[in-house]
This record gives sequence, C-alpha cells and structure tokens, in this order.
Amino acid sequence: MTDSIIILLGIAKIGALVLGGIVSLLAYRAYQRTQIEGLQYFAVGLMVITIGTFLVGILHHIFGVPSVQGMLYESLIACGGFLVMIYGLYGQ
Repeated sequence: MTDSIIILLGIAKIGALVLGGIVSLLAYRAYQRTQIEGLQYFAVGLMVITIGTFLVGILHHIFGVPSVQGMLYESLIACGGFLVMIYGLYGQ
C-alpha cells in the first residue's frame, strides 16, 4: 500500500511540475505580448513555487529529509514565490 502511494505522489508531483510550468510559460508569453511587468514577476513567482515544491519532494524521497522539515521548506518556498507575485502585481 505504501509503495503505491509513493508512486502516486511522484506522479502527482510530476503533473504539478508540468502544469505549473505550462501556466508559468503562458504568463511569461502574456508578459512578452503586453509588456505588463507584473506578469513577468507573476510568471517567475509561479515558477519558483512549482520548481520548489518539486525539489522538496526530491529532497524527501531521495535524500531522506524528514517530512516535517520538507513541509517547512515547501512552505518557505511558497511564501517566497507568493512574495514575488505580490511584488509584481501590487508593488509596481
């Protein structure tokens, strides 16, 4: 049972990486079309969150980082990405 959950988690993480990458790419293309600088920051912030959460999964499953520590890293990365997005959307 545990092995199948780990496999499903890996598939979900890869799916989130691909989908987050697509949304980030679309946001960056929108920035290129419109030159609205906030969209550039939005794309970067979303990519930080997407790649960060994927890398935390790798840290946990390959390098043995404990779950709670991994959740802390994931939350810090998400906060950083959201800060970049907020700066781009409201700080300009």
